Amino acid sequence: MESHQQRGEVQIRQYSSGLECDVIVTVRGREMVMRLPDYSQAVKWAQMEAKTYKILATLSEEHPD
Repeated sequence: MESHQQRGEVQIRQYSSGLECDVIVTVRGREMVMRLPDYSQAVKWAQMEAKTYKILATLSEEHPD
């Protein structure tokens, strides 16, 4: 069975300076970043990407300063 790192990862990065969020999808060493206008849309997009790439449903979140 593949490890979590090999399968992929989905993260949501929420910025304190505004409503925008990034969804970061990492699959097979490649990273895709999508900027969305709010957290709600970011969660929906992250769930869709996790389903598409068959990534475990757990999402990680970042809150950079």
